[in-house]
Amino acid sequence: MFCTYCASNLSEQAEICPNCGVRKFKVHNYCQNCGNELNALQEMCTSCGIILKKSPKGTHPLVPALLTFLIPGVGQIINNQMGKGFLCLFISTIIIFFIPFPLGFIIVGLPILIDAYLIGKKCYERKVVGKWEFF
Repeated sequence: MFCTYCASNLSEQAEICPNCGVRKFKVHNYCQNCGNELNALQEMCTSCGIILKKSPKGTHPLVPALLTFLIPGVGQIINNQMGKGFLCLFISTIIIFFIPFPLGFIIVGLPILIDAYLIGKKCYERKVVGKWEFF
């Protein structure tokens, strides 16, 4: 195995490169399998074909979905969609007064819950998400 920052040889048990001091898989300048130089945008090594390990960012998509189930709109706020989150919170509180629980949840709560999960999944997979993007 090779360091992904400086391309020096590493043992399988090493967590930090003894040559450069960088933790494994934090930076992808070189392939961890063959040591060939990589482009910053590459997701696969063109020499050996290995998929480069990238750690997901953000919270797991179930966290915003569960929080949205408890308080509608909070999942959108966690997904960095502040305006949409507060709008969902406002709409859901208004709906509570006019439509009975099961029907109100199906009409308003369920789409907000699905949106929180799907947008959370996009954030977790490092995809670009707009501030007002739905599903």
